[in-house]
This record gives sequence, structure tokens and C-alpha cells, in this order.
Amino acid sequence: MQPQMNTHKHKCRKRGTSKKEKDPAGRGAERIRKRENKRMVERKKMREQMVTLIECTGTRVALVNVQGMREQPAHRAGKRKNVDLIVLLCSIQEMLTGQRLCHSESHNDSVLAALNQQRSDGILCDITLIAEEQKFHAHKAVLAACSDYFRAMFSLCMVESGADEVNLHGVTSLGLKQALEFAYTGQLAVRWLEHNCHYQHMDELLQYIRFGLMDVDTLHTVALSHPLVQASETATALVNEALEYHQSIYAQPVWQTRRTKPRFQSDTLYIIGGKKREVCKVKELRYFNPVDQENALIAAIANWSELAPMPVGRSHHCVAVMGDFLFVAGGEVEHASGRTCAVRTACRYDPRSNSWAEIAPMKNCREHFVLGAMEEYLYAVGGRNELRQVLPTVERYCPKKNKWTFVQSFDRSLSCHAGYVADGLLWISGGVTNTAQYQNRLMVYEPNQNKWISRSPMLQRRVYHSMAAVERKLYVLGGNDLDYNNDRILVRHIDSYNIDTDQWTRCSFNLLTGQNESGVAVHNGRIYLVGGYSIWTNEPLACIQVLDVSREGKEEVFYGPTLPFASNGIAACFLPAPYFTCPNLQTLQVPHHRIGTV
Repeated sequence: MQPQMNTHKHKCRKRGTSKKEKDPAGRGAERIRKRENKRMVERKKMREQMVTLIECTGTRVALVNVQGMREQPAHRAGKRKNVDLIVLLCSIQEMLTGQRLCHSESHNDSVLAALNQQRSDGILCDITLIAEEQKFHAHKAVLAACSDYFRAMFSLCMVESGADEVNLHGVTSLGLKQALEFAYTGQLAVRWLEHNCHYQHMDELLQYIRFGLMDVDTLHTVALSHPLVQASETATALVNEALEYHQSIYAQPVWQTRRTKPRFQSDTLYIIGGKKREVCKVKELRYFNPVDQENALIAAIANWSELAPMPVGRSHHCVAVMGDFLFVAGGEVEHASGRTCAVRTACRYDPRSNSWAEIAPMKNCREHFVLGAMEEYLYAVGGRNELRQVLPTVERYCPKKNKWTFVQSFDRSLSCHAGYVADGLLWISGGVTNTAQYQNRLMVYEPNQNKWISRSPMLQRRVYHSMAAVERKLYVLGGNDLDYNNDRILVRHIDSYNIDTDQWTRCSFNLLTGQNESGVAVHNGRIYLVGGYSIWTNEPLACIQVLDVSREGKEEVFYGPTLPFASNGIAACFLPAPYFTCPNLQTLQVPHHRIGTV
């Protein structure tokens, strides 16, 4: 009877229980367990997909789970040598897309080794480098990837970009061989000097090391602490020379040697400062760097790359180059009050580091003056001061002392003249006096005697003009004169002066348009007249006129690429281009109507 009673009670309890009262905790737990089991199955499948064994051709591969699972063996039986470990990183998104990222630690070395073998066998090479008549096969892509120099050579419309052979001047065959070994293997045999059998070549080799381009910390921590350097008097002397070079910041331009200059830099045209309509004074420094030869004359802005700007914008300033340093002095500066006036400040640009440094200011404020570099000095001549008074004074800057001192003055005040250094002398032409008298005089400064000497006068008066020298001839270009009514007139005639005969000649070719207050620079027998002002339109100019006098009897004048903006009171010069570029000057040197046929 007892079992029946129990059964009855159980049945009664089942009949009297509603759906809401049916064991909710037990059923709920069961659903949770099923859900968890399902998730565990999914996670297991996921882990199985994330930890996979792959059999590559001839290579045993193990895959490691990024969630911390232990490494799985590729094969239980048998072991193979040279096992490559490939780490498979597989995110959920990668799993869903069916893609996995595999990284082989040996792949890069294998590819580079294969390219090096191709180079050794002369297979699939597309360039041959020649040094000291010895030829080396290589791949342009590898060279460009390892060297900014070769990247510029093969990608910036240079002649070498399409050549099968390139002759490298100033490079030894041994040096080129070592450089190529490093490019293809990442290894360089630099410790051979430590063997006694090579000590006799050490002093000669050390002369080619650019100690002056090393920073001071490197010189101290590496060069001075290295036993090889300490054991060599030559090495110690070179390191000390470099340290003294770094300590004498202002004297660096006159202490330049091959050990302080980069090995290769092509010259290009630089433009500095100026005055334009939108912004009164410009402080940007730009260099000519065309991207596309065919569009060099169209996309003007794209052809000029910016570098570190001057500390302050200025116009009608002067520039000079000494030891591949660019010096900027004086000019007209706009103050916070909106007033513009001449300044005495000066600064220096180092193209190696793309940086500016202030130098000692001149003794006089100057604008519309001349600045020239002769031997170890800069000379500032005449101009107008902050009160617009015309000056007769001349001062000289010594980089070693970072100091300006006065030298022999003019016999009269002079501004708006032109000047250039040629034959070791400073030549000054034209200008206007403090009594508004236009000049046609030609004066030359002899630094050893510290005196001014008068030479044959120009064929006509000129102010706001430019002067340049090619070989032993001076050329005066542009500017203006006064007519019989004392009205200004443009001068388009170009006159040349023979230094040896002291005679002036009017050239058979003229400027294409008149230019006043222009910058001027010379390179390879060509004179570049940059920007300026037109008294016809009373507007600044954006043109560059090029006077090619490199071939006697075949001289010509043509327009070069345009400036990024119209500007007068701009300065120009040629300097080594930044080390990471190799500008194609062909677009500067060829008339625009011939660009497409070159």
C-alpha cells in the first residue's frame, strides 16, 4: 500500500500544478547547460580553426594559437631539419572571410639572397654601374630602395633614368663593391682595418670618412672610445678636427673640406624672400625641384619645394654663398605696427640640416645694397638705412669672429646699385646718390689694398638693375634710366664688360621684357634673372629670364619656369640641393619652346 500512496501523492501533485509552477529552476538550468554546450562546441570549432596544421612543400610548419594554446606538432612521427616557424594570426573577421595573415621570418632573406644571386650571375639585372672602368651589375629597384641618391637618379627624369650603364665619378671600384654588398646582403666588411696587414692603408682610408658630418655625441662615444682610433695619430687628429669644426659654429663656412660636405649633391636654383601683393614680406625659402619635365613651365607651384623659412620675412635684402652656406643680410622688414623699414639683422642657412642660425647684425641697417663673398669675408656695400638715408659706408663680416667691421667707404652715398664678385674683386655699377643722381660709374674694390678703383663707365645710367659675371666678362641687365624729361624708362639692353681690356660692349641680344629689382644667379654659363618689378604695369613679375652666354656667338635669351608667385625684391642663388633630391636642371636651362623635344 505504501507505494500506491506515494504514487497517488505524486499524481495528485502533477495534476494540481500549473505551467507556471512546473520546476522552473530545473528547466532553466537545463536550457542554460544546452546553450553553454552549444557555445563550447562553437568555441572548440573556432579553436580548431585557429590552431591548424599546414603541410607546406618540403617544410614542416607549426601554428601557434594567439590565445595561449600550446604549440601543436606538425607530425608525430619523424623530424625534419630547417623547420620554419610561421605564426598564424587569425582574428574572427579573418576567420569569417577565410583569410589568414602568415609571416615568414625567412622570406625577406630568401628574396634578397635570390636577388643577390641574380646580381652575381648577371641575370635579370637592368643597370650596370661603372667605377674606375670596372662594371657592376645591379637592379634599379634594389638600389632605389636602399639609396635616396639612386632613387632620385632613376625616378626624377634624369638622363641616367633610362640608361643601361651609369659611370660613377669620384667613386672607387672597391667602395662601390662594398656598397652593393651591403645593399644586397645587409652586411658590410668594416672591421678589416683591425687586421695588421691593412694598417698601412688606414691613414689613407680615414681621409675619406666624413667626420665633420657626424654629430658630437657620435664622435665622443664611438670615435674617441674606439681602440683603433686611439691607436692612430691620423684618426685622432681627424676626430679632433671634426670636434673643433662643430664647436666653431660661425666659422664653419670657411672651414669646409671634403670631410664636412656630403658626397654628392647637385646644384639647383634657390629663391629667398621677396615682396608680393597678398603678403608684404615673404620669409619662405624654396628650391627648384620639378616633378614632371613636360609640365615644368605650367605647374609653377609644383616645381618649387619649400624648405625651412627664414626667421623673419624680408624683401630687397641681399644673399651670398660661402662654403655652401647661404647668408642673408639686411633688407626691408614689416614691423607689428605695419611700418616697413631697413634692418641690420643677418642669418645663415645650412642646407645639410635645413636649418637657420642668426649671425651678428651689421653695423648699419641696409636695403637696396650689395653683398658679396670674397675669400673668407662678406662685404656689404651702400644702400639705404631705416630712415631711407643713402649710405656711403662699406662693412666686412668675419665668420671666424662673427663680427662686422667698417672698411673703406665710397666717395659718395649710393643705393639701388648692382654688384658681383669676379676675379677676386668686388665690382659695383650704377645706382643713385643721396641727391637722386643716376650713375653710370663702374667701381671695383681691392680687398688687399682696401681701396676703391674707378674703371670705364657703363654705356648708360642704370638703377635697380642686376650684374653677373661669366668667365671674365661682366654683364649688366635690366633696370631703368631717366629720359630727357626725367621720366623713368626701362632698359632692355644688355651690356658686357671685358675685365682684361676695361671695355664695354652692347650685346646684340636684349631682354625679352624689362625687369627691375630682380634676383640674379649664375650657373654653367647661364645668368638667371628672377622676378622683379615692371614699371610698365607697376606690378611684380613672376618670370625668370635666362641669358645663355655659354657659347660665344650663339648667345640667347629665353624664359625659364615661372615663380610660384610674382615678387620683387627677391633674392636668388645656386646651392646644393637637399640630399634626398636630385632636381633636373634641364627644365631651367632649355627654352620653353624646346622642352618637349629634349
